[in-house]
Amino acid sequence: MSGWPEPVLHFRGRWPPPDGPRVALVGSRRPTPYGEAVAERLAADLAGAGVVVISGLARGIDASAHRGTLAAGGVTVAVLGTGVDIVYPAENARLAAELLERGGALVSEFADGTPPRRGHFPRRNWTMAAISDLVVVVEAGEGSGALITAEAALALDREVMAVPGSVFSPLSVGCHQLLRDGAGLVQNARDVLAALGRGQEVLDDPLRPPPRLGPATPAPRDGILAHLSESLPTSAAELARKLGLGFAEALARLTALELEGSVRRRGEGYVRSIRRE
Repeated sequence: MSGWPEPVLHFRGRWPPPDGPRVALVGSRRPTPYGEAVAERLAADLAGAGVVVISGLARGIDASAHRGTLAAGGVTVAVLGTGVDIVYPAENARLAAELLERGGALVSEFADGTPPRRGHFPRRNWTMAAISDLVVVVEAGEGSGALITAEAALALDREVMAVPGSVFSPLSVGCHQLLRDGAGLVQNARDVLAALGRGQEVLDDPLRPPPRLGPATPAPRDGILAHLSESLPTSAAELARKLGLGFAEALARLTALELEGSVRRRGEGYVRSIRRE
């Protein structure tokens, strides 16, 4: 950590975390499947190299970063915009409980009982930057809260890195702006480890896209359609848990099924397409 003082924090779980570099992974609450897969895989690879992964327990990229860390047996810290006795959003209560069980922590500048308020989250983003050595942004639209975390990191003399995305996606705008302004390019965990001065770390399996599923290799069903309703959306993370799949693999299969018209996205999840005779 640099010489900047850390904020005074309330916490549940283990705080401070084990010794080692701390990397904040942040991004959109409504990411693409690509962004979710990158966040999960990047977090897992960093955790495997001894990095403590920090994020905000929000929907989307934050939740994927926490899940990826836990899948790799690593330690992750969630910085909240509420008191540490309140999990927001409530849908991530299970994720928060697992995070605590695995030796992580929930931390906040806000006292117990503090509810979520709009003005709390920019301050939460500054806290994430303050307790991290480096911030990586994975998908951020123009004006995204993740960019507040990046701005805070720069003000606090932390390094900022970003993952490039599709030029056709509005969720790439923030990351590409950061890259134009001099942020470090992240293609895999090795890039982040090198920025941390740990370039000697060797990862057996660097970040790569999920397996391609095209006409020559039809999407394995594995019960995916059987676990989808035609009306109630199911998240990719929930499907991955039910089927015992990696998150990136579940997303790849869902994407292939979506392209062939068997499933479609609705809100935060997927539904089975209605068959019309």
